[in-house]
Amino acid sequence: MLRVCIIGMGPIGNRHADNYAAFQETELVGVCDIRTDRADAASARLGVPAFYDAETMLAQLRPDVCSITTGGEEYSSDHFLPTMQALEAGCHVLGEKPISNDIDCARQMVRKAKEKGLCYGIDLNHRFTPAARKAKQWVEEGRLGHLLFVNMSMWIGNPAESSPYYHLKALHPHTIDVMRYFCGDIEKVQCFATKAPGRTIWSTAHWNMKFVNGVVGGLTGSYDVRRGHPMERCEVCGTEGR
Repeated sequence: MLRVCIIGMGPIGNRHADNYAAFQETELVGVCDIRTDRADAASARLGVPAFYDAETMLAQLRPDVCSITTGGEEYSSDHFLPTMQALEAGCHVLGEKPISNDIDCARQMVRKAKEKGLCYGIDLNHRFTPAARKAKQWVEEGRLGHLLFVNMSMWIGNPAESSPYYHLKALHPHTIDVMRYFCGDIEKVQCFATKAPGRTIWSTAHWNMKFVNGVVGGLTGSYDVRRGHPMERCEVCGTEGR
Protein backbone atom coordinates (compact mmCIF):
# COMPACT_ATOMS: atom_id res chain seq x y z
CA MET A 1 0.00 0.00 0.00
CA LEU A 2 1.29 3.44 -0.94
CA ARG A 3 1.46 6.05 1.83
CA VAL A 4 0.27 9.42 0.50
CA CYS A 5 0.47 13.04 1.66
CA ILE A 6 -1.13 16.12 0.12
CA ILE A 7 0.30 19.64 0.04
CA GLY A 8 -2.37 22.27 -0.63
CA MET A 9 -5.79 21.67 0.90
CA GLY A 10 -8.06 23.81 -1.23
CA PRO A 11 -10.93 22.27 -3.23
CA ILE A 12 -8.62 20.28 -5.52
CA GLY A 13 -6.52 18.99 -2.64
CA ASN A 14 -9.63 17.76 -0.86
CA ARG A 15 -10.74 16.03 -4.04
CA HIS A 16 -7.40 14.23 -4.21
CA ALA A 17 -7.85 13.24 -0.57
CA ASP A 18 -11.28 11.75 -1.18
CA ASN A 19 -9.96 9.71 -4.09
CA TYR A 20 -7.00 8.40 -2.11
CA ALA A 21 -9.34 7.43 0.72
CA ALA A 22 -11.47 5.45 -1.73
CA PHE A 23 -8.58 3.44 -3.19
CA GLN A 24 -7.51 0.19 -1.56
CA GLU A 25 -3.97 0.72 -2.86
CA THR A 26 -3.38 4.03 -1.02
CA GLU A 27 -3.37 5.26 2.56
CA LEU A 28 -3.66 8.99 3.21
CA VAL A 29 -1.29 9.76 6.10
CA GLY A 30 -1.07 13.56 6.24
CA VAL A 31 -2.20 16.91 4.85
CA CYS A 32 -0.40 20.24 4.67
CA ASP A 33 -1.29 23.84 3.92
CA ILE A 34 0.29 27.15 4.87
CA ARG A 35 -3.25 28.27 5.69
CA THR A 36 -3.82 26.65 9.07
CA ASP A 37 -7.61 26.79 8.72
CA ARG A 38 -7.51 24.69 5.56
CA ALA A 39 -5.05 22.18 6.99
CA ASP A 40 -7.01 21.85 10.24
CA ALA A 41 -10.36 21.45 8.47
CA ALA A 42 -8.98 18.72 6.20
CA SER A 43 -7.34 17.00 9.16
CA ALA A 44 -10.59 16.93 11.12
CA ARG A 45 -12.60 15.69 8.14
CA LEU A 46 -10.13 13.03 7.03
CA GLY A 47 -8.74 11.86 10.36
CA VAL A 48 -5.07 12.44 9.52
CA PRO A 49 -2.51 14.84 11.05
CA ALA A 50 -2.28 18.42 9.81
CA PHE A 51 0.98 20.18 9.00
CA TYR A 52 1.70 23.78 8.09
CA ASP A 53 5.19 23.22 6.69
CA ALA A 54 5.83 20.76 3.86
CA GLU A 55 9.38 19.83 4.79
CA THR A 56 8.32 18.96 8.33
CA MET A 57 5.54 16.70 7.08
CA LEU A 58 7.77 14.99 4.53
CA ALA A 59 10.52 14.37 7.10
CA GLN A 60 8.18 13.01 9.77
CA LEU A 61 5.84 10.90 7.64
CA ARG A 62 8.17 9.86 4.78
CA PRO A 63 5.35 9.19 2.30
CA ASP A 64 5.74 7.22 -0.92
CA VAL A 65 3.64 9.65 -2.97
CA CYS A 66 2.80 13.32 -2.57
CA SER A 67 0.07 15.27 -4.34
CA ILE A 68 0.96 18.92 -4.95
CA THR A 69 -2.33 20.81 -5.19
CA THR A 70 -1.18 24.30 -4.30
CA GLY A 71 -2.38 27.24 -6.37
CA GLY A 72 -0.84 30.68 -6.56
CA GLU A 73 -0.78 33.12 -9.44
CA GLU A 74 -2.53 31.69 -12.49
CA TYR A 75 -3.12 28.44 -10.55
CA SER A 76 0.52 27.41 -10.75
CA SER A 77 3.10 29.77 -9.25
CA ASP A 78 3.09 27.86 -5.94
CA HIS A 79 3.87 24.45 -7.48
CA PHE A 80 7.64 24.74 -7.68
CA LEU A 81 8.86 24.81 -4.06
CA PRO A 82 6.72 21.97 -2.62
CA THR A 83 7.35 19.83 -5.70
CA MET A 84 11.11 20.21 -5.34
CA GLN A 85 10.84 19.51 -1.61
CA ALA A 86 8.83 16.34 -2.19
CA LEU A 87 11.16 15.07 -4.90
CA GLU A 88 14.19 15.81 -2.75
CA ALA A 89 12.53 13.81 0.04
CA GLY A 90 12.24 10.81 -2.29
CA CYS A 91 8.52 11.01 -3.06
CA HIS A 92 6.81 10.32 -6.33
CA VAL A 93 4.76 13.43 -7.16
CA LEU A 94 1.36 14.00 -8.73
CA GLY A 95 0.94 17.67 -9.57
CA GLU A 96 -1.83 19.82 -10.97
CA LYS A 97 -1.98 21.71 -14.24
CA PRO A 98 -0.52 23.92 -15.43
CA ILE A 99 2.83 22.50 -14.36
CA SER A 100 4.15 26.04 -13.85
CA ASN A 101 3.75 29.56 -15.18
CA ASP A 102 7.55 29.69 -15.47
CA ILE A 103 9.18 27.47 -18.12
CA ASP A 104 12.50 27.32 -16.27
CA CYS A 105 10.80 26.15 -13.07
CA ALA A 106 8.92 23.48 -15.03
CA ARG A 107 12.16 22.19 -16.53
CA GLN A 108 13.85 22.13 -13.13
CA MET A 109 11.07 19.99 -11.64
CA VAL A 110 11.18 17.52 -14.52
CA ARG A 111 14.98 17.38 -14.33
CA LYS A 112 14.92 16.79 -10.56
CA ALA A 113 12.50 13.88 -10.93
CA LYS A 114 14.74 12.29 -13.58
CA GLU A 115 17.83 12.77 -11.41
CA LYS A 116 16.08 11.10 -8.47
CA GLY A 117 14.56 8.31 -10.57
CA LEU A 118 11.07 9.29 -9.42
CA CYS A 119 7.71 9.57 -11.16
CA TYR A 120 6.44 13.11 -11.67
CA GLY A 121 3.05 13.37 -13.31
CA ILE A 122 0.54 16.14 -13.96
CA ASP A 123 -3.12 15.36 -13.36
CA LEU A 124 -4.37 15.72 -16.94
CA ASN A 125 -7.42 13.59 -16.27
CA HIS A 126 -9.64 14.44 -19.24
CA ARG A 127 -8.05 11.66 -21.27
CA PHE A 128 -9.38 9.16 -18.73
CA THR A 129 -13.08 9.90 -19.24
CA PRO A 130 -15.11 6.94 -20.58
CA ALA A 131 -15.72 8.73 -23.89
CA ALA A 132 -12.02 9.50 -24.41
CA ARG A 133 -11.01 5.93 -23.58
CA LYS A 134 -13.55 4.51 -26.01
CA ALA A 135 -12.40 6.88 -28.75
CA LYS A 136 -8.77 5.93 -28.08
CA GLN A 137 -9.74 2.26 -28.39
CA TRP A 138 -11.30 2.94 -31.78
CA VAL A 139 -8.16 4.77 -32.93
CA GLU A 140 -5.90 1.92 -31.80
CA GLU A 141 -8.15 -0.70 -33.41
CA GLY A 142 -7.94 1.16 -36.71
CA ARG A 143 -11.69 1.72 -36.90
CA LEU A 144 -11.14 5.31 -38.06
CA GLY A 145 -8.66 4.30 -40.73
CA HIS A 146 -5.81 6.68 -41.47
CA LEU A 147 -6.17 9.69 -39.14
CA LEU A 148 -6.70 12.98 -40.96
CA PHE A 149 -7.71 15.73 -38.56
CA VAL A 150 -8.70 16.56 -35.00
CA ASN A 151 -10.80 19.51 -33.86
CA MET A 152 -11.29 20.48 -30.23
CA SER A 153 -12.86 23.30 -28.27
CA MET A 154 -13.18 24.23 -24.62
CA TRP A 155 -14.72 27.30 -23.03
CA ILE A 156 -15.87 28.61 -19.68
CA GLY A 157 -16.86 31.99 -18.31
CA ASN A 158 -13.89 33.26 -16.32
CA PRO A 159 -13.75 37.04 -15.77
CA ALA A 160 -10.34 36.94 -14.03
CA GLU A 161 -7.58 39.14 -15.46
CA SER A 162 -3.90 38.31 -15.16
CA SER A 163 -0.97 38.15 -17.59
CA PRO A 164 -1.81 38.50 -21.30
CA TYR A 165 -1.62 34.73 -21.91
CA TYR A 166 -3.39 33.60 -18.74
CA HIS A 167 -6.27 31.92 -20.58
CA LEU A 168 -3.92 30.04 -22.90
CA LYS A 169 -1.76 28.70 -20.07
CA ALA A 170 -4.40 27.96 -17.46
CA LEU A 171 -7.24 26.40 -19.47
CA HIS A 172 -5.61 24.48 -22.27
CA PRO A 173 -3.20 21.93 -20.81
CA HIS A 174 -6.23 19.60 -20.75
CA THR A 175 -7.28 20.18 -24.35
CA ILE A 176 -3.80 19.88 -25.80
CA ASP A 177 -3.22 16.70 -23.78
CA VAL A 178 -6.41 15.15 -25.17
CA MET A 179 -5.41 16.05 -28.73
CA ARG A 180 -1.95 14.54 -28.21
CA TYR A 181 -3.56 11.46 -26.65
CA PHE A 182 -5.29 10.73 -29.95
CA CYS A 183 -2.81 12.12 -32.47
CA GLY A 184 0.67 12.19 -30.91
CA ASP A 185 3.21 14.97 -30.69
CA ILE A 186 2.63 18.38 -32.22
CA GLU A 187 5.11 19.68 -34.78
CA LYS A 188 3.86 23.16 -35.69
CA VAL A 189 1.49 25.67 -34.07
CA GLN A 190 -0.12 28.90 -35.24
CA CYS A 191 -2.31 30.96 -32.91
CA PHE A 192 -4.82 33.75 -33.45
CA ALA A 193 -6.28 35.45 -30.37
CA THR A 194 -8.71 38.21 -29.51
CA LYS A 195 -9.78 40.21 -26.48
CA ALA A 196 -13.49 40.26 -25.70
CA PRO A 197 -15.05 43.63 -24.81
CA GLY A 198 -13.65 44.87 -21.53
CA ARG A 199 -10.84 42.31 -21.41
CA THR A 200 -7.11 43.06 -21.16
CA ILE A 201 -5.98 39.45 -21.72
CA TRP A 202 -6.18 37.32 -24.86
CA SER A 203 -9.38 35.75 -23.62
CA THR A 204 -10.45 33.86 -26.77
CA ALA A 205 -8.06 32.06 -29.10
CA HIS A 206 -7.78 29.57 -31.94
CA TRP A 207 -4.78 27.39 -32.74
CA ASN A 208 -3.94 25.65 -36.00
CA MET A 209 -1.74 22.60 -35.49
CA LYS A 210 0.23 20.07 -37.48
CA PHE A 211 1.14 16.81 -35.79
CA VAL A 212 4.31 14.80 -36.39
CA ASN A 213 2.29 11.99 -38.00
CA GLY A 214 0.75 14.38 -40.53
CA VAL A 215 -2.60 14.92 -38.80
CA VAL A 216 -3.85 18.51 -38.92
CA GLY A 217 -6.03 20.06 -36.27
CA GLY A 218 -7.63 23.05 -34.66
CA LEU A 219 -8.29 24.11 -31.08
CA THR A 220 -10.66 26.91 -30.06
CA GLY A 221 -10.83 28.13 -26.49
CA SER A 222 -12.39 30.96 -24.55
CA TYR A 223 -12.79 32.50 -21.12
CA ASP A 224 -15.71 34.57 -22.42
CA VAL A 225 -18.56 32.05 -22.84
CA ARG A 226 -21.07 31.41 -20.10
CA ARG A 227 -21.95 27.85 -19.18
CA GLY A 228 -25.23 26.31 -20.21
CA HIS A 229 -24.10 24.25 -23.18
CA PRO A 230 -21.27 21.73 -23.71
CA MET A 231 -18.01 23.31 -22.59
CA GLU A 232 -15.63 20.73 -24.08
CA ARG A 233 -15.79 18.66 -27.23
CA CYS A 234 -13.37 16.80 -29.47
CA GLU A 235 -13.72 15.35 -32.97
CA VAL A 236 -11.19 12.92 -34.44
CA CYS A 237 -11.63 11.96 -38.09
CA GLY A 238 -9.96 9.39 -40.31
CA THR A 239 -10.50 7.88 -43.74
CA GLU A 240 -13.01 5.35 -42.35
CA GLY A 241 -15.01 7.42 -39.88
CA ARG A 242 -15.08 9.91 -37.04
